[in-house]
Amino acid sequence: MQHKLHIRKYVFCFLIFFAFYDNSFASFFAVVVQGISIEPYNQVFRGIKKSYGNDLKRVVLCGFKGDLKRYIKEKKPFVIFTIGEWALSEVSSIKDIPIVYTMVLNPNPYLSGHKNISGVSMLVSARKKLEYIKKYLPKTKRIGVIYNPGHSYYLYKELLDAAKDFKVSIVAKKVFSSQQVIDAIKKISQNIDLFFMLPDVTVISPETLSFMNLFFLKKSIPIVTFSEKYLKLGALMAIYSEPFSMGVQAGILAKKILKGTVMTPVTVCPDERFKINSYVAECLGLPTYEENRREMIVHEDNEKDKEFSPHN
Repeated sequence: MQHKLHIRKYVFCFLIFFAFYDNSFASFFAVVVQGISIEPYNQVFRGIKKSYGNDLKRVVLCGFKGDLKRYIKEKKPFVIFTIGEWALSEVSSIKDIPIVYTMVLNPNPYLSGHKNISGVSMLVSARKKLEYIKKYLPKTKRIGVIYNPGHSYYLYKELLDAAKDFKVSIVAKKVFSSQQVIDAIKKISQNIDLFFMLPDVTVISPETLSFMNLFFLKKSIPIVTFSEKYLKLGALMAIYSEPFSMGVQAGILAKKILKGTVMTPVTVCPDERFKINSYVAECLGLPTYEENRREMIVHEDNEKDKEFSPHN
């Protein structure tokens, strides 16, 4: 009789444990490989910790003197997070551990033939940016873009493909050196309603930015950019993502991968942020969008599935 009471007690405790224990995700040790210690990368790391948990070991490559692959092999992580392209390049040859990348502008060179590499996009998609443009600047018909084919052709192609569904035309100029950018700006300004800034190192420099912002402002041509910092330099609209949020998404993605609820490889679209420079809007004679003087944060519930884009 006493034996049966003990069994009942154990069964009761077992049921209580599973009634209150969140068995959706257990703690799985992970290694975070970070290129350098700069604030945006540190924000990503904090975001990963928030959503994934504290069972992490961070390795900052700048200053790390050991054999990274041997270190990872000894630590036996269930997943590897990478922050920055340098970090991804150092671990991309590992094929038996899931890798979740962040802060990589163009991950495509590392994805081919790697079924274990997934991640969070660094840039808001061209389609999403066009949705904002058409919502707040509905008269836009011709969008100008300047790009170096060797650096940002894939971004130009994404914009070109997305534009077909928004009834806008893309007016593009190719440049191959920073010396060609100012001339391209002057030529493109004759045929556009809006300038779409791409993160291209050939196009964006202190000299070209200074000229670009003042020139387009005088021509009453709004600039849409991918980073909040360019609003201070004269852009009208910024549609961007934030490092901390990308880290949070990376942690959530890793959990889903380990639970088997997401098939790899996948790329997650980042949560977008939207901000208007009301001073520039007034200068351009555009509505100031009073409701957007404060930052509009566009979030989907992080626990819901975001847009997943499978890659090969």
